[in-house]
Formats: sequence, C-alpha cells, structure tokens
Amino acid sequence: MKYVFQCEDSMIGIFTGVYDAWDSRVGHDNVELRTEKSENLELFCEYIDVHPDEKKAEKVRRSIYRKLGAGVYHDITVCVYGTFSDKANAIYHTLVDCLSPQGSLYGKKMPSGFHPGGTGSNYLENLCNPYVKRVSEMKRNIWMEQHRMLQFIRFRELHNGILFAKIDPWHNVLPLIADHFSDRFPLERWMIYDGGRQYALAHEPGKGCLFMEQITIREEYLENYADVEGNYEELWWNFCQSIAIESRMNRKLQQHFVPLKFRKNMVEFS
Repeated sequence: MKYVFQCEDSMIGIFTGVYDAWDSRVGHDNVELRTEKSENLELFCEYIDVHPDEKKAEKVRRSIYRKLGAGVYHDITVCVYGTFSDKANAIYHTLVDCLSPQGSLYGKKMPSGFHPGGTGSNYLENLCNPYVKRVSEMKRNIWMEQHRMLQFIRFRELHNGILFAKIDPWHNVLPLIADHFSDRFPLERWMIYDGGRQYALAHEPGKGCLFMEQITIREEYLENYADVEGNYEELWWNFCQSIAIESRMNRKLQQHFVPLKFRKNMVEFS
C-alpha cells in the first residue's frame, strides 16, 4: 500500500507533512509527499490531507538544524521556495537518508570541525541517492536564479518617492533576496513586485521588509515615474549603446549572461 500525504506548498506545510509522514510509521518506502492534490487517483493508494501545524513544523526545523547543521538546513529550506512538483517528496526522503536508521547516512560521523551553528556538513553529497541528488539540483537551480536577481533587478523611482522594481522569476525568490536589498538600501522606501505570483516585498526605513501576498498593482500606477527618472534612463541606455562595438557583438554569449526572460524588466533593453 502506498500512502500519499498531500500538504500545503509552504515551509510550514511541507515540514508538517514531513512530521506526519514520519509519525505514521507505515514505512518510509511506502510514503510519498506532495504539495498538489491528485486529480487522478491511483489504485492501492491512500491519500491523507495534511493540515499546517506550526508546532510540528518547528520540531522538524529544530531536528534538521540540531542534527544536520545550519548548512543542510539552509539547503533544505531553499528548495521549499522552488516551483518543482516533486520538492516535498525529495526533501522528505533526503531527511530519511540523513536521519532514519534505515538511511545510508544515519549514524555516520560528522566532519571535523562541524557544530550545529556552523556552515553545515557533507550530508548532501551522497549523490548516489536519487532524492539527495534531486535536492542538490533544485538548490543549485534556485540559487542561480536568486544570484541573477541580485544582478538584474532595476529600480525606478515613482512620483511618491518609492523605488519600484518588477520581476517575473521562475521560483519564489523574494524571501531569499530580502536581506540583500535591506542591507543595500536601508534608508530607502522600496518595493519589489513578483507579477506572476502577485507577491510583493516592501521596505520601510528602520522597519525592515514586509512580505505580502495577493497584491495587484495597476499598470497605470506603475507608469507614474518621477520626472527625472526618464532622463537617467535615457542616459543609461545611450551609455550602454555607445560602449558596444558592433563588429564584436556576440548575441549568443550575451543571451547566456543576460537571458531574454529578464530583459523585459531591464532599462538597458527596454
């Protein structure tokens, strides 16, 4: 019998699903964790709905951090923000490999110099396990997009003085880039808007960041830029065009460094 635990697509939801699936004692090989409800039901399969529980999620969080270290905890939580349909199942079976007596890494000696508050261990290097390998792939994919967002986000000043930037990422990277922009613009009022998910990251001087969901912003409001903004954009666009050497244009290499997906929100290409 296969048991499918259907949980909410969030940090609390997935960690609650890990807790309930582990606590069910039906055998780790018989468990599958999903963030999407199945439309086509399978034979010989029992579906269990998981309701988010902060206390259960906190127990899982503490176990990961205390037993596997800050580095592994960071890699696991990064995967939660991905758009992969199999992320919950990969996270669950990776933790089984690391923490369960049936796992290949259970009871193995921690690397020298490891401590719970440190940078982590080599637990996620067991790429022979397909689930551990999948977590590593997801982490790398999300990290690359997060890194690109730090380079490609372009703020534009609105008439009310707010610095505004619009992005359309594959993954939910807003929570991952909040600290970077808070440190970089601590005295500014700014907002980063994820148009596809309708999420927004807003910052007030001295108050930190606020993550908001189900935010709809009218296009005519976004076009209400400050008068000086257009002049600076034109200067920047002319600068990028003037330094380019036509005979040495390499469009393929340019697309590698600046993918087409990001260009619609960048001043240099608009």
